[in-house]
Amino acid sequence: MDNLIGHKNNKKQIRIYIEYTIKRNENIPHMLFSGVAGCGKTTMAMEIAKLSNVDFLAVSPHNIQDRESVLEVLDKLDHNNYDKYGNRKGNIRPTVVFFDEIHQMSRKGQEVMGIVMEKFMLETGKPNKFYWIPYFTIIGATTDDGELSKPFREKFKLRFLFETYSKDEITEIVKIHAKNKKSIITNKAARIIAQRSRGIPRTAVSYLERSRDYAIHIGTNVITSSIVIKNFELMGIDSKGLTPAEIKILRMLYINKEPIGLDNLAINVNESLKNIKNTIEPFLIQEGFMLRSGKGRVITTVGREHLEKNNHIDTERSKIEIPANYVRS
Repeated sequence: MDNLIGHKNNKKQIRIYIEYTIKRNENIPHMLFSGVAGCGKTTMAMEIAKLSNVDFLAVSPHNIQDRESVLEVLDKLDHNNYDKYGNRKGNIRPTVVFFDEIHQMSRKGQEVMGIVMEKFMLETGKPNKFYWIPYFTIIGATTDDGELSKPFREKFKLRFLFETYSKDEITEIVKIHAKNKKSIITNKAARIIAQRSRGIPRTAVSYLERSRDYAIHIGTNVITSSIVIKNFELMGIDSKGLTPAEIKILRMLYINKEPIGLDNLAINVNESLKNIKNTIEPFLIQEGFMLRSGKGRVITTVGREHLEKNNHIDTERSKIEIPANYVRS
């Protein structure tokens, strides 16, 4: 776990629980990892299983619908060192069961799985008859833990927030991945990638791979700052990491000068309402580029200055047409 960059406090707490439960021959308490996608939740879950020397089982939350589907997953757990009644006879190895985007699990699935997480037993369908379940640890990753039912969320005794990484941490991650891919990258190039990656390792690694491909395309093995900048220009990613869709949204708000409803934003930038609301808007608001008002979305002074400074206005102004009958929402 020391090889994982970032999340120092999370790692410290998790290591304590792992050591404690191994000594007591118990399962690690169920964990809920929440935070922005691409910030290491899956990697952390895999490292926990590795450090605990137990199996790692990744399951889609969509597969958990009822008692039968829950039992199908639980049959894959490590049943060694239990007697026929489920009592521990030796050192057990509680499987780590990982659900990515666990909030997408059905309500019925949450209800059944929640009971098993607490009691380690499952009803057979016959009166007073139960299946015993080997000890296990569920690690749920989610970008929206508010979608989990309250009783199910409370079954997770340990909850950790995975925040975005610092630029120094992302720079180090970029350099490590470049080394693993046998690519040569300059410190300045790695830093530029980090600055435009929003603190998200997954995004940084993707940009690194695109830059590597561009370097190969022009016939060099070294990823320099000029190559990275040129590649970002081709991708339409600006100095703050804004994507073409985000830039277009800000241009609409800049030119219209009035609040614009979410529906009209989605139509004009050809993006889904869900993507704008859950992914694009939060970043633009956090960066101080946009505000959400009762009448619609408006650009801030910071947003206007960014567009002007990066020449996002003059060359594209004529391409944006605001419907005369747009609906504010």
